[in-house]
Amino acid sequence: MSKFVPILFCLFFATISLHAQNAIEQDAILSKMRSQMPEGWTIETKDKRLVFFRKDSVWIKHVNKINAQVNSTKPNAEQRIASFKKEGKKTRAMLSYRLEPKWSAETLKKAEDQNKKIFAQIFKLPAKFKIEALYDSVLSEKAGDMYIAKTDEDRAQIKKYEEERAKLLKSVVVLPYLQSEKFNLFTDSFSGTEDAFTDVYPEQASTEWYKVQNMVTELCKINKPKD
Repeated sequence: MSKFVPILFCLFFATISLHAQNAIEQDAILSKMRSQMPEGWTIETKDKRLVFFRKDSVWIKHVNKINAQVNSTKPNAEQRIASFKKEGKKTRAMLSYRLEPKWSAETLKKAEDQNKKIFAQIFKLPAKFKIEALYDSVLSEKAGDMYIAKTDEDRAQIKKYEEERAKLLKSVVVLPYLQSEKFNLFTDSFSGTEDAFTDVYPEQASTEWYKVQNMVTELCKINKPKD
């Protein structure tokens, strides 16, 4: 755990219980979410997580909409549900956020400054190990910075670069981008939403899912002052 996370982490959760609904009731922003959720959705805290879920279950199935052929005949509701029961599975539409004690503006600033220093060190690593000439711009577009060795000495230098880069990346502080009145929120897990490789029935469930996600973002997004 980062040194920037308050030392009294455990005591904080002892006083603001994450069991039942105490955490929600004691946080003005989380309480506000109750009245803004789509009908048929609920919110609860469990195991230091804030969970939104749809009371009625949904069906999901894996598809590939990117390469799918255009079908002029749209299946009716009976055909769609039959297809989901045959090819998909029943689940719950939900979003889960991990909760941590809210950082002060000073703590957040210290973490950001530390990350800037780390990334500045990473930026200088290719020069440190003398591998700038081995940079492959084409491969780097697909998989991040890539260096291609031409000799055994190149391979040794690239290995040293990769090891030090990995070590530095481990020390990067994961910054919160969502905060309520008392908590940092980190995306934990989700299910029951439509995307390029997932279809959902009923479709309304996926629309509701995105409404919940947008609500959380709008209410909790950290608004940083302009430089």
